[in-house]
Amino acid sequence: MFLPLLLALCPLLFADEARLTPSTSADTIDIIYPRPSRDEDLETWYPLILLKKALSHSQLDYSLRHTNNVMVQSRALKELTIGKNLTVTWTMTNQEREQDLLPVRVPIYKGLYGWRLLLTQAQRIEELQGYKNPERFSKLVYLQGHDWPDTEVLKENGFTVSTAVSYEALFNMLLKGRGDVFPRSIIEINWELDHRSDKDEFAVVPHIALHYPSAMYFFFNKKDKDLAKAVEQGLMLMHENGEFTQLFEQFFANEIAKAKLTEKHIIKLENTQLPSLTPLNNPQLWFSPYAAANKS
Repeated sequence: MFLPLLLALCPLLFADEARLTPSTSADTIDIIYPRPSRDEDLETWYPLILLKKALSHSQLDYSLRHTNNVMVQSRALKELTIGKNLTVTWTMTNQEREQDLLPVRVPIYKGLYGWRLLLTQAQRIEELQGYKNPERFSKLVYLQGHDWPDTEVLKENGFTVSTAVSYEALFNMLLKGRGDVFPRSIIEINWELDHRSDKDEFAVVPHIALHYPSAMYFFFNKKDKDLAKAVEQGLMLMHENGEFTQLFEQFFANEIAKAKLTEKHIIKLENTQLPSLTPLNNPQLWFSPYAAANKS
């Protein structure tokens, strides 16, 4: 009788020991993000560095890896909504995305993607420089991706927009005259031109910029509330201790200076796509060229 009794008690005898055992690999959270569509150095990729720093302030045991294949934005959002093959992505927010997914409402680029310069054909730059009345720019044809939130922003502000499925097709459309301008973020435009063999065929309109409130967030599946909360707390701690500003300026101070926004006429647009919970009233979370100029 003794042996059967001992075997029956084994789970109880070792229960406390099991609770004291350190976390195993089974407890590690496997965080999967979309493989970048362009050749990024993952060690110097801003959103990934920011995500790692935010997670470093948590007590989570995690591993971080990208998907095997490149995912276009629409597929990444679908996979994340389903909760399959993807744990996190970062993209512009809008009402639909916040309904389907779980946003961390800390703008990772401080709204920089809402500050846009106008790319055009080099042969048209003199013509567009002659447009001294900003209203003339509302009569142009703007090029955008078919599923980009910016597309709806432009349309709702009365702009004519022509779209394409692929990013590269938009540059080709511009060169073929199927659009007048291609708005690019101030942190994208120089990198993009520098990596093009045909960059001399393009030019940036020097005296005009667009601005609309725009937030890019980390998004998670709705079931991953603890993970999203950990990232949110980490990002806010980085704002409080200065880490966020330091990293932001390290990556973007040069591009911001090159844009010379304080010397341009800014065409301000409304963004009705922004959900009501967007933290627009917290200036700490947003870039302002005028605040940056005063600081310098």
